Order: sequence, then C-alpha cells, then structure tokens
Amino acid sequence: VAVGGDGTTSVCVLAGELLREAEHLVEQGVHPQIIAHGYRKACKASIKALDSFAVDNSKDEKQFREDLLNIARTTLSSKILQQEKDKFAQLAVDAVLRLNLKENRGAQDLQAIHIIKKRGGSLRDSYL
Repeated sequence: VAVGGDGTTSVCVLAGELLREAEHLVEQGVHPQIIAHGYRKACKASIKALDSFAVDNSKDEKQFREDLLNIARTTLSSKILQQEKDKFAQLAVDAVLRLNLKENRGAQDLQAIHIIKKRGGSLRDSYL
C-alpha cells in the first residue's frame, strides 16, 4: 500500500512542467501574456471541475469532523510530524471546532488560535 504525502513533490513537478512548456511556447514566439492567460483559463476550468466533485458534509457533524481530520492529516503529512500526525490533526480539528462554526456562519476568527512554544519536552506533550 502506497502512503501519500502532502503533495509537495507533485506540485513542484507540475510547476516545473508548466514552466518548461511555457519556455517552449516563448521560444516558438508566443507572447508570455498569452501563455499566462491560457494558464488562468486552465485554472478556472480546474476549479470548476473540482467544485463539481465537492461534497458538503457540514450538516452531518460526524462526517464533517472526519472530513476535517482527513484534511488535517494530509496537511500534516510532512516528515517532521509523520509519527504524530494523528495527534496533531485531532488538536487542529478540536481547536477549529471550538470556534463554534455554526453560530458564526464561517466568520470565525482563526487568529484566536495561538501556538505557544516551550523549550524541552516532546511533540507528545502538546495539548489544547
């Protein structure tokens, strides 16, 4: 079973290929603004396609929480936190859900979540 990461390598490879293709187009005499316009158009089409696949689970508390945990785990799939990603995913989701999303209707202030760093100890000592 292959374990996926956070997508950093994939994004870098994709960006590199887009730049390589842009370079070829410039060498063929295509103006850079035309290339940028094409990339913006492709970006809009990609967002539209992704939106068509999106599922809103915000009304199902259990599924919504699971979705948030999956997003947090993916985001925390770096090599540094790999061993503790479940713990930190749980902490992140608990912190966000404490902001009472329903009452604020999405206007929650993520700045209310603070990270306090202390010397000594380990990642496992972290708590909310």
